[in-house]
Amino acid sequence: MADVRVAVIGVGNVGSTFVRGIEHYSGGKNTVGLWHEKVAGLKPSNVKVVAAYDIDPAKVGRSLADIAGEHGSGAKKNLKVDISPGILTDAGTKLGNPATVSTSDFTRKLEGSGAQVALNLVSSGMDKSSADYAKAALKAGVSFVNATPARVAVSSTLSRQFAQKRLVLAGDDLLSQFGGTAFHKAMIDFMVERGVHVKKSYQLDVGGSAETKNTMDERVRMMKRAMKTSSIGMEAPYRFESVAGTTEYTDFLGDSRNSYYWMSSDGFLGSSIVMDLTLRTSDGANAGNVLLDVVRAIAGARGAKAAEVICAYGFKNPPKQLKIRKAYEGFVEMFA
Repeated sequence: MADVRVAVIGVGNVGSTFVRGIEHYSGGKNTVGLWHEKVAGLKPSNVKVVAAYDIDPAKVGRSLADIAGEHGSGAKKNLKVDISPGILTDAGTKLGNPATVSTSDFTRKLEGSGAQVALNLVSSGMDKSSADYAKAALKAGVSFVNATPARVAVSSTLSRQFAQKRLVLAGDDLLSQFGGTAFHKAMIDFMVERGVHVKKSYQLDVGGSAETKNTMDERVRMMKRAMKTSSIGMEAPYRFESVAGTTEYTDFLGDSRNSYYWMSSDGFLGSSIVMDLTLRTSDGANAGNVLLDVVRAIAGARGAKAAEVICAYGFKNPPKQLKIRKAYEGFVEMFA
């Protein structure tokens, strides 16, 4: 199968880590940490980043390889990233920002890049920008991945327009490989499967990334909390009290995220079962595998059902919610 050409919108920590991951796993020798070696018949080496966009004046005009080498997360720091022929980070679009272009100019740039899939990795809270990027991708004939909590893929109008052009619109709000929400959903699923009656649970996240800092905006925080709580609650066939969301930004944590869980449930004869635990992860690295899977799946997607499966697998707030186990099984059956 031919390579899939990708444009990265937002060259922050997640975008840089995604680029680093492609470079690291393209040799085929080291597969430790790689979730699926093949998706839709494609290896990591079949994913080619052909364009990158950002609104930070310190990044625009710089080599994507240099930015990714400096900022990516994971075990390998200051990695030399070899992207040929040397992609320069171009200006994105955002009203009032000096390092930007108009939406129409951005559409022309995206169309001219030859990208087949655009990854929207901008910060939470930039809902207008996310919607503009999606519409630009639609006009440019490029499939679109919305990793942010902005309500893009859940828009029936946009989804229909993308489908009419035989493009995939995937989103919303990326579900990390082994992040706070994925782990919480899986634990609720496991307890229910084992016959334990879940009564209450909470998940409190503390991080140091720019994404966490932006989530401290009250509107964004409450929006993400509602999405996470809804996604977790569906894992049980009954209602239980649950709260999940980011509670604090701590700069010295950097890309790290600490998730604190408390789950209370009843066992045989009403015996008490309580879990109280901590999960420490890296935001950028946690996103890498899912993004790599989603991009490759989009390249092999055929029809509306495929888009539905991709959304349920990779996102917290897809157009059609599925339990985490069901979503994974559907994805593997169709693509992996």
